[in-house]
Amino acid sequence: MGVLILVVVLALAVSATCSLFEAVLYSTRMATLEVAREEGSHKRAAGRFLQMKREIGNPTAAILILNTAANTAGAAIAGMYAARLYGASAVPLFSLLLTLAILFFGEILPKTVGATRWRSVWPHVVWPLAGMEKVLFPAVWATRHFARLFTRGAQFSAVTQAEVQATIRLGARAGTLTPSEHRLLDAVFHFDELLVRQVMVPRPEVVFLEPDWPLERCLELTRRTGHTRYPVCQGSLDHPIGLLHVKDLVGIPADRPFHLSTVMRPLHRVPETIPLHQVLREMQRTHQHMALVLDEYGAAVGMIALEIVLEQIVGSLQDEFDAETPEIAEEAPGRFLVLGHLPIARINHDLDLNLPASGIDTLSGLLMRRLGRLLRAGDRVRLEGAEAEVLEVHPGRWTRIRLEVEPRERPEGKGRAGGRGPAGR
Repeated sequence: MGVLILVVVLALAVSATCSLFEAVLYSTRMATLEVAREEGSHKRAAGRFLQMKREIGNPTAAILILNTAANTAGAAIAGMYAARLYGASAVPLFSLLLTLAILFFGEILPKTVGATRWRSVWPHVVWPLAGMEKVLFPAVWATRHFARLFTRGAQFSAVTQAEVQATIRLGARAGTLTPSEHRLLDAVFHFDELLVRQVMVPRPEVVFLEPDWPLERCLELTRRTGHTRYPVCQGSLDHPIGLLHVKDLVGIPADRPFHLSTVMRPLHRVPETIPLHQVLREMQRTHQHMALVLDEYGAAVGMIALEIVLEQIVGSLQDEFDAETPEIAEEAPGRFLVLGHLPIARINHDLDLNLPASGIDTLSGLLMRRLGRLLRAGDRVRLEGAEAEVLEVHPGRWTRIRLEVEPRERPEGKGRAGGRGPAGR
């Protein structure tokens, strides 16, 4: 009787240990181990566990070999002793009870503990698992080489972008990330999807200087518009000459002969279809904070500034001198005032909507497609998850639209009110 109990206990103990090791091995996150290896109190253990997770087939094979051997041998030996003690007729009942014991105490319970408490358990699992892998190395080596016949060419992937985004959403829901942290991280992932034409200042809103203007006229325009950089064009935006920074006008005597060509700088040009992240890299390389945006025919269609690029990640960068109306302003719960030139991608992100953006860049463009004509004040259009009402239309300048968003649960961190001006920066 004592031998039977000992065999059953040993079989259950080995099975439970293997199940715990397996659950911890697969549940422990690579990011947690990377942090522990850099700054934790288990640096060496974290490094070893990272190695095992990168070659996860070896510890998995060791666990399965030992678990299978223990369960098989335990069942056979325990069944033999049970037959001796209680007779052959008791073996089926004993086998059923042993199977249930292994299922609950050798599988379900330890795997649940390993999957839910892996943060505190993994440091205690690393070295026993490493020892198990070393002792069973011949069997592990044989099974791994056999498995490679079916997994040849498979690549290890620590984490995908979708998994990182899902982790960020879970962190926001759990309160680990603040709404502002969630919004910032979410914006970083959407940044690569944006094109210049989706966020540029459109041509009708660009303010420029002409090269033959006198100093006083240039200063008057800069005081009235409040920007720091202006394109210099001959007659229209289609004939750009250069770029002026307002500080270059400071200190010039009023009685001194003046011409903009003596103080202006080169004006950078970018195509409207270039991704925004490429523009950011180009601005960093050339130290240019503003660029003229051209279409496929070489015609000027707008301007892009470094501040506008950065706003797509961090939100509005209005300073104490900006007197601009926010591009998205919450008028009441679920009711927003929106400028029509805003990119649909920005509205979808900030208001948690799902407006179609195929072949259309702006909210005004979407409404005009639905109506089949130019917008007029008072127009109402039913959209996916919202209703739009056109409040003001200023042709060639801007359109103000009210969006009534249908009530729905919105993920934390969504929604922000911000704006950018209608001209240079």
